[in-house]
Amino acid sequence: MKTCYLKVATLCSVALFLGACSKDNDTQSTQKEIQHPKDPIEQLRTFRKQIAEAKAHPDLRSQETITLTEALWDVENHFNMTYSDPEQYYGRIASHELNLTLSVNEAQQVLVNDAINLYYQLIDEARQVLSSEDFENKGLISMHLVEAEELEGELSVKFEAKIGERCAYNPPGAVAGGPFGPDDNWMFASPMGKCDDPDIPSGADQQLQEKLFDALIGTFPETSPGQRNIYLDRKCFYFDGHDYDNVFIAYDGDDHCIPYLEMNRYFNGERYIISYTLPKQYHLYNYQPISIMIHTVHDDTDDSYTHFNEIEYGLLYRVNIDEFGEREELL
Repeated sequence: MKTCYLKVATLCSVALFLGACSKDNDTQSTQKEIQHPKDPIEQLRTFRKQIAEAKAHPDLRSQETITLTEALWDVENHFNMTYSDPEQYYGRIASHELNLTLSVNEAQQVLVNDAINLYYQLIDEARQVLSSEDFENKGLISMHLVEAEELEGELSVKFEAKIGERCAYNPPGAVAGGPFGPDDNWMFASPMGKCDDPDIPSGADQQLQEKLFDALIGTFPETSPGQRNIYLDRKCFYFDGHDYDNVFIAYDGDDHCIPYLEMNRYFNGERYIISYTLPKQYHLYNYQPISIMIHTVHDDTDDSYTHFNEIEYGLLYRVNIDEFGEREELL
């Protein structure tokens, strides 16, 4: 059976299909990304006040509207500001698709109350999928909008919730050429263990994930007292050994033990892709990686095994805790 997976450095930004849909006629759809606001902190502040006003007056049905793109940006980024916790290492990561709806008028405007209702629906759905995972110390890494498609005044909105198991990891020591030493000869996939010790429940993919997290994410910028980091405008990319050199790929019959020198080569290769290649290719100015997930997949088309990378980036901002509060746990 063929294993299906996304590959080839793909940007998971939102696609808004804003044409009128019909069963009888083909629809000419337009596609565009949600625009980054000129003052994102002020926009978060405004949405936060709107949520507080709706909570204080639950029976008041305001006719105030905002643009569709503003509503979707508000919901995604306020959620991530409030609940996501990317500044942790996650040993296991799972993704869940959430499908919701939102009313939109012909002028591509949304009632503020409807945007707030979408926000609360997203919280409820995220709590359910977080509860469904059997991780011991689980947290929500990120929520991002995948796509939105309009049909007769209703917008079908698809989000992806990325959930993980928080755990400790071993920071690498200083070794010339990379973080792996002579004792780090690993089988290509977790939990196959080391080449000479299959009882260790790890593998090259997990080891690379840990070391790249430590090098690129593990040391976040320190905040001033009374502030905290938030990461806005999340973007997600995927790639494997078919797409770039210096990413593990092997074929049936190959030796799947990866000696430590090769481990360092893959580490340096993927670090370069994440730090330089993708930011340059997709114009990720001022973005930084906030989540790295690597696992091994099998591709039946060429009978290959390769390390599949899912990398998420965000724009770093700082907010005052007195105004925006501490990060909250969903459960």
